[in-house]
Formats: sequence, C-alpha cells, structure tokens
Amino acid sequence: MDRLQAMQTFIAVAEAGGFTAAAERLGLPKASVSQRVAALETHLGTRLLQRSTRRVALTDDGRAYYAQCLRLLADLETVEAGLRGPTAGLASPRGLLRVDTLPSVAQWVIAPALADFADRYPQMSLQIGSTDRVVDLLEDGVDCAIRGGPLPDSSLVARRLCTVHMGVYASPDYLATHPVPHTPAEAATHRWVGRFQGAEGRVLRWEKTGAPRTEAIEMPRPSAMFAFNEGEAAVAASVAGLGLVVAPPFAVETELRRGQLTPVLPEWQLGRSALSAVYPSQRHLSPRLRCFVDWIDEIVQKHPSLALTPEAAAQRWASGHGTT
Repeated sequence: MDRLQAMQTFIAVAEAGGFTAAAERLGLPKASVSQRVAALETHLGTRLLQRSTRRVALTDDGRAYYAQCLRLLADLETVEAGLRGPTAGLASPRGLLRVDTLPSVAQWVIAPALADFADRYPQMSLQIGSTDRVVDLLEDGVDCAIRGGPLPDSSLVARRLCTVHMGVYASPDYLATHPVPHTPAEAATHRWVGRFQGAEGRVLRWEKTGAPRTEAIEMPRPSAMFAFNEGEAAVAASVAGLGLVVAPPFAVETELRRGQLTPVLPEWQLGRSALSAVYPSQRHLSPRLRCFVDWIDEIVQKHPSLALTPEAAAQRWASGHGTT
C-alpha cells in the first residue's frame, strides 16, 4: 500500500462526502478509491469512515486522522518547496486552500476580488466558509482564517491586515418614530439589534477621537431585543426598522448608499478590532497559503472602505462620494 496515496484518497473522500464524488475528483474508478481507503483502515486498525446508503461521514478517529493528514501533507509540501528554493511554487501554486472568514469580509472584500485571484493563480481553488463562529483550524481542516480581535491561541500565527472601526446605525424609519440620540447615554435607552454569540463582554466602550484628546465612556452593554448569531442578519433587521445596530462601515456601505441606514452618533466609535489572517504556524506556510495571504493583504490595503472610522464614513456618504 502506498500510504501517501492512500492518505490523499482518504482526504478526497472525506471532503467530497462520498466515494463516487471522490472518484470523479481523482479520475479513478470508484472501486479503486474504496480499496485504498479500506487498505488504509486495515493498516491503522480502525474505521475512519461511517458508510451508509446515503452518505459517508467521518468517525471520531477519522476526524482526528483527517486533521493530521492535512498537517502532514502541508509539512511535506513545505519541505519540498524549501528544497526547491524560498520562492518555489509561488509563481504557479496549485491545489485547494480552505479559508474561513467573517461573513461581511467574505461578501464585501473577498468575493468581489476573486476574479483577480483566479487570473493570478489559475491552478488554485478556494473553499471559503463564512461564519462568525471561531473555528478550530486544525480540527476543522482550515488552512487560513480571516478574523477580528486578539489571537486566542498562541500556537497560531496572525498577520495583521488592518484595523476595523465599529459604528452605530439605524434605519430612517426607526429614527422617524424614535427620538434621535445625541449622546451615548441617550443611545443606550433605544431598542438594539445584535448578536448573541461572541465574547463582547458586558461593558460597551464608546470612544470619541479628536483634539485635544480621546474621550472614552464605558457603560453597560444594552440588551438586544432581537439577537442573531451573525452580523449580516442583525444589519438586515435594523434596515427593517427594528432598532440600532453595531457594524463596521464597510459592512453597511450598500445600505448607507441606498438610504436604508443612517449613521447614529458617527463621531463616536464602539471599539476597534485588528483584522488578521490567521494560520497554524510559519512552518505550515505552503506556497499556496503564502500566495493567498499576500493576496488578501494587498486586497485589504486597496479596499476603499475597510478601515474607515464611522465619522469618516459618514462624511464620505454625506458628500455623495460613491453614491449609486
């Protein structure tokens, strides 16, 4: 048995969710794929896949082995690239890269720029998951994550891309039937739409930057009457007139342009967060991962709205810049 070949076949079955789809992906007969996986299970002395008439699922041992296979193959690729030279493979990286990112970044930053990525790296493919949940890169088989906030795991490497500033927004319909807040304290008495996941804490920090100093106010975080597990749904609920929502300017740019949302207290921001590309470690920086991280860094730096403060964003849209 060729163990490397068997591992690659097992990964294909796990990712395709079945032997038939994996066989099509590998260009092999289904029987050959099944035989390789069966031989691997016999060699390991454990069942990696739970087979049924409808689907194939990883067992607990299979999930653990899958994560280790990804790491071993990444190590092998890195070693081979190092022997070929420090820039080997960067001109024409190939293969699949798994990326997990925030839904707003996937929608407003990555997706609009993917045609450029495809032109630069025609032999690469991306599998992009978008969720507000913080994934376990190794356990979930993710090569790179785009995340905001501090790095929770010291075994990971983070490449800082930019700083994102959070603002407060509401729909014109909501503000037409509720008193417009002029201070953070007044805003705290309003109805809020938010998220029920995350580690935001119980304290909401308002910051007002300007001469001669930065003013900061901390107060209890208002309870959201309507709460969702991801930010895009919260924004949609705010557009519908349900209340105030906290979001980065780039994630509500379309709604602001269309007049569906209005900045509330734009001179204040509700915290800032470092947006970073996160991956297991430098030794796992394969050519395709290195190319993707360099590419996303470039895209972020060119993005016109990603690092805007709420005040700068309000001034831009008030002046009609970029309106449709």
